[in-house]
Amino acid sequence: MMKYLLFVSLFSVSLSAEMIPLESGWTFQLDGETNPKQIQVGIPLVEQGYKVPLKGKYHLTIPITKLPESSLSVYLDRVHSADQTFWNGELIGKTGGLSPNYYAYWHKVRYYEIPNSIVLLGDNHLEVKIECRETQFRCGLFRSTPMFGTQNEIKDKMIYEDVNQIVMAALFFGIFLQQAIGYALNRSSKSGLYLAGTAIFFVCWRLPALNKIHFLGINPEVLVRLLFFCQFIFPVFIMLFVHTLFERRITKIAFLTFLFDSILALIQLFELNPDVRFYFVYVWYILLGIKVPILVQLLARNYNKTPEAIVVSLGALLATFFGIADVLTDFITGKNAYLTQYGILTFLFSGVLAIALQSSRTKRELRNLNESLEMIVTLRTQELQKQYKLLHDDLVMAASLQSKLIPPMEFQYQTLNVASMFMPMEKIGGDYFDYYIHEDGSLTFLLCDVLGHGIAAALIAGMLKVNFLEIAPKIKDPSQFLNELNLKMLPVVEKNYITAVASHFDLKNQVFQYSVMGHPSPFHLNRKENTLEALGGRGPIMGWKKDVFLETFTQPLLPGDRFFFYTDGITESHNRTKEMFGEARLRSQLLEGIVLSPKELNEKIKSEIKKFTFRLSDDVTYFTIDFL
Repeated sequence: MMKYLLFVSLFSVSLSAEMIPLESGWTFQLDGETNPKQIQVGIPLVEQGYKVPLKGKYHLTIPITKLPESSLSVYLDRVHSADQTFWNGELIGKTGGLSPNYYAYWHKVRYYEIPNSIVLLGDNHLEVKIECRETQFRCGLFRSTPMFGTQNEIKDKMIYEDVNQIVMAALFFGIFLQQAIGYALNRSSKSGLYLAGTAIFFVCWRLPALNKIHFLGINPEVLVRLLFFCQFIFPVFIMLFVHTLFERRITKIAFLTFLFDSILALIQLFELNPDVRFYFVYVWYILLGIKVPILVQLLARNYNKTPEAIVVSLGALLATFFGIADVLTDFITGKNAYLTQYGILTFLFSGVLAIALQSSRTKRELRNLNESLEMIVTLRTQELQKQYKLLHDDLVMAASLQSKLIPPMEFQYQTLNVASMFMPMEKIGGDYFDYYIHEDGSLTFLLCDVLGHGIAAALIAGMLKVNFLEIAPKIKDPSQFLNELNLKMLPVVEKNYITAVASHFDLKNQVFQYSVMGHPSPFHLNRKENTLEALGGRGPIMGWKKDVFLETFTQPLLPGDRFFFYTDGITESHNRTKEMFGEARLRSQLLEGIVLSPKELNEKIKSEIKKFTFRLSDDVTYFTIDFL
């Protein structure tokens, strides 16, 4: 009773302000049993008296004393192995597949959104059906305590987890680039190449741990195979790095362990029963144990010969410590703490330092060639200047090509008068706009803003152009148009998210429609009545997830209507005191220029922006459409 009162008091404080850990009050009922039993979450079911295979239901009553102001969700972490989750009897999410079509999906986090329509005042019932057939798994809600709260809070938690992994991946990827480029420029030693291989395979090993990866619609079997293949292969590159750093020849026993590791890694690329995969992991652990004395012997033999042997030895010692801790944690609790990545990162840094020391010694031996080196430096400098000029010329050409990709909109079509303005922050930009005239005389307009600017954003803008040309002739409804564009851009967007607004002008029926994805909504002015309003709608950003809900807003077209579409580069432009141009200044400019033509208005706004800001902080794009 006291636990129940404490739970109620936690919810009455402020449900929308924090995540609530669902620690107590859980029961579990096996299929076929009539009475549920008290259970603990965060602890595997096999450690609470249950045996594999098993299938059953977790139950929890969640009292809510005040209806939330924002949408709720539940976070169950990773579950062994498949689940279906219900809120008050309504299915809110499932992962993997329960019998008869059983499919384990243990490496995906369970994040399920709860529709507000099924949240009740008073007791709410959370039910999690789970099934686990793998004898090597511990089964159930075991990795951590489930969390309950607002979608924003739980998404923040997931984003934080992703950022932590991305930061680690970025460090490893940086080492990969540094060593790979170094080897490409100077092929004197293969140790840098093997160190680069270690880094990139470790990055691929950690990719399936990212929450966002699982929301991109990638086949889970592909992620499993990638995870285990990279896990099995990256120790091979570690040993090859150490061998090539100190010796040219590889011993027979070392070669055999490399061969077995490679065979096991290739086997992981095929479809396997989850239990079989983990039996191979145990074999991999044994091979790791064999590698340790080989590595120790190799380092000991060179310990007093070179300083890089000391550096690598310290890194290997720390990596071994973290690796053993990870293996023991995995065996004892089943909850991999991912400590290995810190040890491997330290080892890679020690490898980079060792290669640097080796390179430094080589440079000292080449001091006799100073005069030749000075000549080479001069030639390289001239080459860099030449490359810089070529790069500059390429950027100028790219800017010219982009100007052709983005059609200047300055025309009058029937009762529409259109004028546009495009001011990239650099020579090329990430903003994109376009229009299409349908056979029935109606027009579709699109305005997009790619996150960032420069070459990467411009490439994505080019992809938007290709997809626009494909979609525009087929779809007139703005929300359906943006949904289709989101599906086509999702696989390639990665971190360059896109905001967009699509609109459709039906001149025959005098109807205006628009839909928005994370973009500033257009302004609507009536030049006869001197009125100005910002149209509603915001929507999710493009490139975040596959299934999005978008709304098409509709209103009649009246003579004297003016519509102003823009990217946030206008409002976020700032002066030397960091004061932003802001929406208020933009509104003022629109009202002051209400009697001007679209082209004159655009020039007036451009002039005002240039007077206000000392340099653009983002691409600035806008266009004005008058209905005559």
